[in-house]
Amino acid sequence: MRIGILVASVLCFGSLPMSADDSISPAAAAYLDAALKVMQENSFHKDKIDWPQIRRQTLSQAAGAQTPVDTYPAIRFALAKLGDHHSYLQLTQELAREEALRQPKLADPSAMPKPPARKQTFPFPSPFRTRRVPEGAMVMTSPRPVAQVVVPSFASDDRKDQDGFAAKIQDVIAGLSSRNPCGWIVDLRGNGGGNIWAMLAGVGPILGEGEWGGKRYYENGRAGVRDDPQNPYYVKTSGTPVRLEGSPPAAVLIDRDTGSSAEGIAIAFRTRSDTRFFGELTYGAATGTFPYNLSDGARIYLVVGAMVDRNGREYPDGIAPDEEILSEATISTNDPVLRAASEWVSGQKACRIP
Repeated sequence: MRIGILVASVLCFGSLPMSADDSISPAAAAYLDAALKVMQENSFHKDKIDWPQIRRQTLSQAAGAQTPVDTYPAIRFALAKLGDHHSYLQLTQELAREEALRQPKLADPSAMPKPPARKQTFPFPSPFRTRRVPEGAMVMTSPRPVAQVVVPSFASDDRKDQDGFAAKIQDVIAGLSSRNPCGWIVDLRGNGGGNIWAMLAGVGPILGEGEWGGKRYYENGRAGVRDDPQNPYYVKTSGTPVRLEGSPPAAVLIDRDTGSSAEGIAIAFRTRSDTRFFGELTYGAATGTFPYNLSDGARIYLVVGAMVDRNGREYPDGIAPDEEILSEATISTNDPVLRAASEWVSGQKACRIP
């Protein structure tokens, strides 16, 4: 996505400990006010929030702040109070080091909203969280030729990197398509999100061309938002776009850590024909964030909208599978989710032996 910029006064700060005084300096107050203004003007839930109360609480939590860095815990407090469970504060490496030196704290840490509790059926993280490279293979245990494509988490603001990531996924698809699979498995397990456009441009040949909700589209190796007056597409594969014949059956694998942009990809598949979901309820952060720059280089990623499918349906609590199969703490070569998905794909019309 493009970057919106909030310009505020440039503030100077040192590496002194926070003051024991409860008063907040004018510089810190101005910085905090700018951050709250971003939230109040752009938050997806801005019309449902008691802003005077959040301002009072946030200012109270920043007691003693003397520099912008000292306000970071209070900004995180305010973002948590928005209740969208997806907005966050991103720091540069230099600012992260500065915060570690100054060690600012909330005036009342106990007031910090608690994160959503992990569901009791999911007591441990996804065993697939460490995936970082697009990969694929023919499913060896499948009764019919079925191809599996793994779409991992990916995050980069660099356009060349984004186009390259899309190309890597399409290269995997191209290699597997030469094996003539009758159907596909798109594996989003453990994918915590990142850049949705790079993922969409990569997996587009399986998803199919067209709009897939909220005017998001895939077309000939490109992904973007239809009718954007400034940019016709956000990511384009750096290789020759792959094309698959027809609309082969597809199974989508999801789990407890499929979140954010990965949920957006799952939602795009939600209304696709001959498609079925296997695994677990996803994380529940199917919202779109937009970056807003603060004056010192810190950036607020703020939820500004909900992801929707072609029918306009939102998924605030996550995407539920058609067949729930819990992943084990460790996965051997006998993957029950993959096995169930490949059996379903093999049974579809396109995969039946004439």
